[in-house]
Parts: sequence; C-alpha cells; structure tokens
Amino acid sequence: MTSNEVKEMCKKMGVIFDEDHPDHITASKLKTLTPPFMEYILTDKPIHADGKRYIDIKEMEIRIYSDTEVSEAEENVQRVLEEEDLRWKRSSEYIDELLLWAIIYKLEV
Repeated sequence: MTSNEVKEMCKKMGVIFDEDHPDHITASKLKTLTPPFMEYILTDKPIHADGKRYIDIKEMEIRIYSDTEVSEAEENVQRVLEEEDLRWKRSSEYIDELLLWAIIYKLEV
C-alpha cells in the first residue's frame, strides 16, 4: 500500500487523526482532543538477499489513545483491517503522562 492508500484506509476507521502529520500528535492538540484519537506510523522494512535489495515491506503501527483499555473505536478499526484483508497483533499500555491507554495494532501493509 502507498502512503495515500494507508491514509484513505485510516479515514474509513472513523477515528480522529492529524492528516498532515499522522505519525504524531502535538502536545497542544493532545490537550484539546477527546479520546479516542489515533496516530499511525509507516516504516519501510527492506528485504535483502545475496547482497541485493529485493522488496520493501511497509510495517504499520496504529496507536489508538483511549481513556479505557478497550475502546469502542476498535470495532471500526478491526472491521476496516479485515475488509483490507490485513492481519494484526494487538497490545495495550497505560501512559501515565497522558493518563490514557495506548491500544497498539502492528501489521504489514
């Protein structure tokens, strides 16, 4: 998937994110947003063999920030990922500085 395709996919999830900077939320915006909201990070993972670069696989991490460990937004996120035929690993962690849960989805796109 291209970066634009990923952005369009994330729009379908119905969770607020900064379309100009989807990989981070500024401190000023953090104070004004009502959870749930999200950010996502795309990274290229090159595959090498015999000293050659054969393919780039994009890894994606979606972070949903919520005031509960299980967010109502997850149903929409999972529905969109399933529609795109993507598989993911889910985890969560509590972030003391934000007083929010980060629900993390890791997948390849």
